[in-house]
Amino acid sequence: VSQSRYAMMEEAVATYREEAGELLAELKTSLPDLEETPDDNDLINRVFRAMHTIKGSGAMFGFDEIASFTHEVETVFDMVRNGKMTVTKRLLDLTLKSRDHISYLLACPLGEEVDRSEGDAIIAGLRQLIPQTDLPQKGVTEAPAIHLPEISADELANESTWRIRFRPAPNILLCGTNPLLLIVTGK
Repeated sequence: VSQSRYAMMEEAVATYREEAGELLAELKTSLPDLEETPDDNDLINRVFRAMHTIKGSGAMFGFDEIASFTHEVETVFDMVRNGKMTVTKRLLDLTLKSRDHISYLLACPLGEEVDRSEGDAIIAGLRQLIPQTDLPQKGVTEAPAIHLPEISADELANESTWRIRFRPAPNILLCGTNPLLLIVTGK
C-alpha cells in the first residue's frame, strides 16, 4: 500500500472514530430523555439511527467488532421502532452499557484482540429482552430454502452465457466499499 493510500485510510479511520464519538455523545443525552418519555418515536428513531450509523460505518472501515456488537443493539431498537418491544429501564441500562462498550472498542487499536466479556454479557441481556415469539427456533440455523421454478430441457438449451467483467476503481477500498459484498452467488 502506497504511503498516500495509507494516509488516506488512516484519515478515514480517524474520521470514523470522531463521528462515532459524536454519535455516542448524542446517545448520552438521548437515552436519559428516552427514559423520561419512553414512547417518544423521535427519540427511539434517533437511538436506532445512531446505532445503525455506528454499525454501518464501522463495517466499512474495518471495525468489525464494533459492527457486530452494535448490530445486536440496533436489532433490539428496530423491534422497538416496529412495536414488537417497549422501552424499559432494563433496555435503557443495557443500551447505556452498550454505549460505554462501543466507546471502549473505539479506543482499541484497529485489528487487535479486544476483551469481549462485557460485550457478550450485554448481548446476552439484550437477547433476554426479546419476546420469545421473535427468537429463532432451536435447531434452525439456515434461512428457508428458496424454490426456483423448474427449467425444461428446451429452456436450458436456449440459455445464454453472460460474462461480466468487474473492474472497480483503484480507490474502492479507500471509500469503505467491500467488493465481495457486490458479488452475488447462486449458492
